Amino acid sequence: MSWFALFVYSGLAATLLPGGSEILFASLLMEQPEHAFWLWLIATLGNSLGGYVTFFMGGLLARRLRQTETAPKQTIRYRLEQMFTLPAKRVDQLHSHGAWLLLLSWVPIIGDGFCLAAGYLGWPKKLCLSLIVTGKAARYGVLLLWLA
Repeated sequence: MSWFALFVYSGLAATLLPGGSEILFASLLMEQPEHAFWLWLIATLGNSLGGYVTFFMGGLLARRLRQTETAPKQTIRYRLEQMFTLPAKRVDQLHSHGAWLLLLSWVPIIGDGFCLAAGYLGWPKKLCLSLIVTGKAARYGVLLLWLA
């Protein structure tokens, strides 16, 4: 059950919900050091899945906002447009670094934003998934080596 909790908590911590799965990972690692590889794999997969959910949320948001040209100022859609419309300068900065920014998807707060922006900007799914998994795996790998 605790491994399942690690998977779920790691996934939720990688979405826009707050949370730090490192504490659960570290405590399970100290209790079960013989299962270090499996704990690393479970935490990596859960966290990567959460990052990919955020990526898809960005894609859905972009599709939703592009469905109609204008929205009355009283609607929720108008408020979403105002919150999630990126200035051209920021979009250019994101595009200049490209999907490689997703290697930093593990960084608290801004990593979730990178995943959301990647989906919003329509970056390639396979490349983004591989970079998200690589970044998340490195994060838990460093933690594993530090605690071992």
